[in-house]
Amino acid sequence: MLDENPKKGRDKRITVWPQWLAACTLSLVVIGSGLANGWASPYLAQLTSTEANMPLRLTDTEASWVASLLNLGRFTGALLSALCQEYIGRKKVLLVSGIPLAASWVFSIYATSVSWLYTSRFCSGIGSGMIWCAISLHLSEIADPSIRGSLISFNVNASSVGMFLGNAMGPYLSMEMFGYVSLVPNILFIILFSMIPESPYHYLLHGDIDKAEASLKWFRRETDVKAEIRELQEFVEGTETNIFVKLKEFLMPDNFKKALIVIGLYVFSYMTGYNALNSYAEIILTRSKITITPSLVVTILGFSTILAGLAATLLADKFDRRFFLIISGVGTSMSLALLGLHFHLLSLNYNAANLTWLPIFSMLLFNLSMSSGLQAIPSTLLGEMFNSNMKNIASMCVNTNNSLMSFTSAKTYQPFVNLVGEKYVYWTYGICSIFTVPYALFLIPETTGKSLLEIQQSTKK
Repeated sequence: MLDENPKKGRDKRITVWPQWLAACTLSLVVIGSGLANGWASPYLAQLTSTEANMPLRLTDTEASWVASLLNLGRFTGALLSALCQEYIGRKKVLLVSGIPLAASWVFSIYATSVSWLYTSRFCSGIGSGMIWCAISLHLSEIADPSIRGSLISFNVNASSVGMFLGNAMGPYLSMEMFGYVSLVPNILFIILFSMIPESPYHYLLHGDIDKAEASLKWFRRETDVKAEIRELQEFVEGTETNIFVKLKEFLMPDNFKKALIVIGLYVFSYMTGYNALNSYAEIILTRSKITITPSLVVTILGFSTILAGLAATLLADKFDRRFFLIISGVGTSMSLALLGLHFHLLSLNYNAANLTWLPIFSMLLFNLSMSSGLQAIPSTLLGEMFNSNMKNIASMCVNTNNSLMSFTSAKTYQPFVNLVGEKYVYWTYGICSIFTVPYALFLIPETTGKSLLEIQQSTKK
């Protein structure tokens, strides 16, 4: 009979600093991915301007491809990541993700034509796709249930730090110097993360109990982890490594339903236009005719997103996942409605100077609302909802789908604006956002504070 109830072990004071150390090390590569996203706003504005002193000039069509090719690269990266995780482990996949990210900066440093930029963005996408397909799964496997949401939220929001740095540096650094600076977190990540142990789940999956115990002791700082090892063994019991067997099991109704729930949540995230609004932030503010320098406003918006992400990290495991999603859905819908209202008032010939506060407030509210829920919670649920056998295939399906949605969002933004005008674009995004509320209330399971095994047991039908 099992006396050592895992819950009893979790009720005592736990040591979490090794798990936070691993998360902070991982945040370096996430910052690198964020820098790739943050690069777009300042440099697309400069590359499409006739006044900026740039070595290249892009047409609107070329700029839309530069903005969106990162997301096609994410599709490739997610496939590679999912196929490799089962065999070499999530840690090695995450380490490898630093290589295409580093290569992307080398290509941008030596960019002499738009083809170099296309290649650079595609490489950054491959690295980003590999990261996001593996990171939430890795963190969910090493984290204690009491901090799992915070660890995943912390790393999702570390991307905002990279975007902020990209927006802050872009107006003042050449593309070449930006590339050199952005190489730093990639190199540090590869060096430091190589010293962090692999997830104990990976070792158990391959039958290496001794290494699994050593890994768990490193993350928990406990000498006796037998009870937790038994719980992990129960969680990974029956796990297959054959991709075709997994795919067949994934298509079973219970597993496929979970995947559709997570994908649906990501759909709402992308239908807010988040990717497009961040890639075109400086251009949007310029077109809104604000009286403050657009690049300065974008930098301030980026900093506010970091603060919102920090707050979400601290509160992630203190409130229900659904609570954050509802707040996020309502906030993004309101912000997009206000942004559309601004462009409607401009079309009625209102004085733009008197309206300067409106687009700034709208985009501030938008960033804060996204950071509070729709950015972090889907990744958290992806790491929590699937059993050991389904994690990789589910992550691959979700992340490849995400990359296609992200590509579509970024690529269609400018044609959509050209077709119907800014106000209708933002109002459409806002209407889509509000449907997050009923979706979260009726379809999202509550996972806060539960172990991975408990989540599987509670979601079984």
